[in-house]
Amino acid sequence: MTVASYNLLTEPWLPVRKGSDTWSVGLRELFASAHEIEDLAVPVPPAASGLWRILYAITARLTDLDEEPGWLERQDGCLRRGHFDPQKIDGYFAEFSEAFDLFQPQRPWLQDPRLRTQCPKPSGVNKLVFDRPAGNTQVWFGHYTDGDPVPVPAAQAAWYLVAQLYYGASGRCTSREVDGQKLANSNAGPLRTAMSYHPVGRSLFESLIIGVPKPHTRSDEADLCPWERTELPDPLGAPHPITWPAGVLTGGFQHAILLVPTADGQAVTDAYVTWASRQPSGESRDPYVVRKLSKQGNWYKLHADGARSLWRDVYALLADREGSHQRPEIINSAKDHDEDGQQRIRAYGFDQDGQAKDRQWFTSITPPVLRWLAEHDEDAAWGAYDLHEAAERVGNSLVYLLKKAWQQATEVEDRNGPWAAKAETYYWARAEAIFWQHMRDRTWQDAKKTYKVLGHEAIDWATSGESHRQRFAAAIHTAHRRLASNRQKGEGS
Repeated sequence: MTVASYNLLTEPWLPVRKGSDTWSVGLRELFASAHEIEDLAVPVPPAASGLWRILYAITARLTDLDEEPGWLERQDGCLRRGHFDPQKIDGYFAEFSEAFDLFQPQRPWLQDPRLRTQCPKPSGVNKLVFDRPAGNTQVWFGHYTDGDPVPVPAAQAAWYLVAQLYYGASGRCTSREVDGQKLANSNAGPLRTAMSYHPVGRSLFESLIIGVPKPHTRSDEADLCPWERTELPDPLGAPHPITWPAGVLTGGFQHAILLVPTADGQAVTDAYVTWASRQPSGESRDPYVVRKLSKQGNWYKLHADGARSLWRDVYALLADREGSHQRPEIINSAKDHDEDGQQRIRAYGFDQDGQAKDRQWFTSITPPVLRWLAEHDEDAAWGAYDLHEAAERVGNSLVYLLKKAWQQATEVEDRNGPWAAKAETYYWARAEAIFWQHMRDRTWQDAKKTYKVLGHEAIDWATSGESHRQRFAAAIHTAHRRLASNRQKGEGS
């Protein structure tokens, strides 16, 4: 009987880009041609975020950036060489060639073949694909049903496999029985709800090299990626320690997955998605996230918000702020390789709650911003923070004041009315241009006034349909006056 096969080393499953041209490559070609490729072009942000971490781990293996002594000099040498060593590529992928087969019977890539017998039934292919409804969840981009599942091309199934491992939901899942324990709940993936930030170089090769995290705390256990291990993990035992760099980049998965392919291996018709471990994984600071400090004194990853533009958090990329936030650790190494001042930062976000609700994913990229890091230009780093504070203060004020204005005009205290949402949309759509203009002109001290002017415009735009009516005009005038005075309650800090 023919066994389905889809080897990720050679199959064209990774979209890449150079200029306006986009095509797909396998892993071997991606690394062999990385210096000729401009960027990765995976269209599913949570998959792209996870794939970058996997590619960084392989990069570390191909360049000896997984060894601590002389790490900085070795990274500089890689960048000067300008490409991956073909012999290193051939040697590494020859050693693990079968491990990169998506449907290998004993050790399919990033999957657990034991689920065939440990799970009483599969989860359905729609459970694998984030933008398909499964069970009673909401419809995203298509009307798929569990009763009539549509197969997923193998390349896309690989993307969603990665996305689930990093961003999978907590709570109820397909049941799995191990050593007499039948359980049906899982913890959230290590990146669920989080924003993820990645340096973007002039080529894919450069992005990969500067994206490998600096030496990290290591344990005595061997530092291995999942596909480099010879044994499957013990679902009931202690997870492997989070070692550097493989453990940091490819460890901490909380879901076990198994894809069910078509006979020719070109598509996936079903999938098992269940829990992977009963014990929590070791603590590790992800190098690509902004860490925020809660009022209770606990650190957490900056959450993705589909309604929030990337520029509103640029300040958090430029400097740490005691008692508030810490920028992504990866910036500490990327900043040393921005000689021409053109390096940018890409953000990936997946707006979701901690359990099963997935709302929206998105990606965005900054202009060149590393020249404004605190260690290069302290005035600019704190100027960005002042701009952020001024914009948020006025934005918060608009919402508060127009809700109050509507209640005053209609004499209905439990209704917010339409003005606040309209003004907020108008304001934030235009606030970004003000931010970048003040950053370029270095006129941070003028930000408060500029954002207030925009706030008054937003009030007029949101209320234009009712401003001629006397009872509304008085409330609108009060909103303008209180915004100008800056004394209103609920303005924000």
